[in-house]
Amino acid sequence: MFRFLIGKIAALAFILAAFTFAPQTAQAAECKGLSKTQCTANDSCSYVKSFTRSDGTKVKSFCRNKPGRGTSSATKKKKKKVVKKKVKKTNETTAADTKKKKTTSTDKKKKTAKKAKKSESAEDKKAAEKKAAKKKKADKEKAAKKAKDKKKKAKKKKKSSS
Repeated sequence: MFRFLIGKIAALAFILAAFTFAPQTAQAAECKGLSKTQCTANDSCSYVKSFTRSDGTKVKSFCRNKPGRGTSSATKKKKKKVVKKKVKKTNETTAADTKKKKTTSTDKKKKTAKKAKKSESAEDKKAAEKKAAKKKKADKEKAAKKAKDKKKKAKKKKKSSS
């Protein structure tokens, strides 16, 4: 008999919960799928124009509940619980937290070392580029000098042959 009553109470609790949360889903569905004119005519709805997200995905225009109207009291309670848990964690410092702090400081050191290496490699690249540019310039000058020498030799041969 006792099990029977517990089963009935559980069923009633389930049905009560279903009815409690049903109006919220109906409220959300109230604006879903409405056309622009129907949406703007409804005071509880807001029309969102089509847009492109930063990742390039195009989002079609749609009708939705106005901001602040679709939140339930259940989600508000969850938010409060989350805040309380965070406060408790900040008051207690655990060994895991100190490990995290140490790893983040070592990560920062590694990052700064990488930046230093990058800047050194960038400086090395610049120096190499300058060296290559000087070599190119010297090669051009040598080539120009050779061309002049050839012309002079050709002129001398013409004079001596005539």
